[in-house]
Formats: sequence, C-alpha cells, structure tokens
Amino acid sequence: MYQILENQVVRNENSTIPYTWIRSEQPSQAICIMLPGLGYSTQRPLFHYATGMCLNHNIDVLHVNYQFAKNEQFKKLSESEQDQWMYEDVKTVVEEVLKDTVYKQCYLFSKSIGTIPMAMEWTRKNFIDNAIGIWLTPLIKDDNVYKALLTTDRPSLCVIGDQDHHFIEERISSLKNNHLVSTVVIPDADHGLEIKGDISESIEAIKEVFMRIQEFIIKFSNG
Repeated sequence: MYQILENQVVRNENSTIPYTWIRSEQPSQAICIMLPGLGYSTQRPLFHYATGMCLNHNIDVLHVNYQFAKNEQFKKLSESEQDQWMYEDVKTVVEEVLKDTVYKQCYLFSKSIGTIPMAMEWTRKNFIDNAIGIWLTPLIKDDNVYKALLTTDRPSLCVIGDQDHHFIEERISSLKNNHLVSTVVIPDADHGLEIKGDISESIEAIKEVFMRIQEFIIKFSNG
C-alpha cells in the first residue's frame, strides 16, 4: 500500500508549486523525482507507468507539478531568468518536501522543459546527491542541457525521437563518447515520443521507451 500526499509549496508571491509525494508504507531507500514537460504532465502515459513501476520496486515518487505555462509573471521573463525560476521552483519543492527524509538513492526523471532545471542541478549539485538521470526528449539544442549530458559523471539514460524538433544527430551521437550515458533514439518519433498519424506505432514506441526506462531503473535499483 502507498501513502499519497498532495500539497503545494509557496516559494514567493508569484510562484506556488503543487506536488504529489507517493510513499510506500514499507520504508524505502530510494526516490524518483519527476519533472514533467509544459504540455506533458505527470498524468501522461510515460510518467504514469514509470510511477507504477517505481512503486512496484519500492522506490518512492515525487511529482513536481510546476505551473509555468499558466504563470503570467514567468512569461514576462528572459530565457535565462525563466531557467533560474524553474530551477528555484524545483529546488524549493525538493528541499521542503524531503527535509525530514533521507534517501540513499535518487533518480531524477525529466521530460522536455524539465531537463533544464535537471541540467542545472546536474552541474550545481545543490539538493541531490548521487543522482541517476533519466532524460526524456531533452532540450538538446540548449547548450546547458547538452553539456550536462555530455560531461555527466552519473549514470544517465537519454531517450529522444529522430523527428523531435530538438533532435540534433551530431549532438546525440557525441553522447556515446561518455560511457555513463545510454542513448535511445526512437525512429519516426516526435517530441511526444509518438509516431504522427499512426496510433499503433505510437503505442509500440511508448512501449519500447517504457521498457528501456524499466531496464535502466532496475539496473541501478539496488545501488
């Protein structure tokens, strides 16, 4: 059985961040912190199934359900200011929610825009120790995201479609130079990891992605 805590953290007058913390009634040594995209929430298939899979392996889950797309103050900021805002939102939620809990292992699981604050934490290492990374459709055109993946000293899984508008073949190929990075390119998949116009193939693509995520998490689930 699980305990589900839904609440929100107020960082300042312009930023309130909802979250969902799902904990096993049996003490867990690991947590997966999930950072969704703007239009791909934690209720969408990949996050939904990954959440269930984590819980099945006694890994607690924290969904950080930020609301950037609905925040008018956020929209007025420059790109660098938006990046810092996103990072501060994630950092504040993680520090507040987990302040009285110690996990020996942490997975950071992000998609799309969520890979920006993840990349920043990968470099700054302010609130997560010994993290293992799952990067879905990373914004590889962003130099900070690309550099974080290229130079990571932590095990990382990168999943992207070759029809994703953020896909850059040269950058994705170069990630193979880092033995800690496992790269999965889904043929014909777009930024949603779906095959345009083909529901059956989209389901198969999502199945493939989920299987690779599951293999990766299980590989490191025992430390």
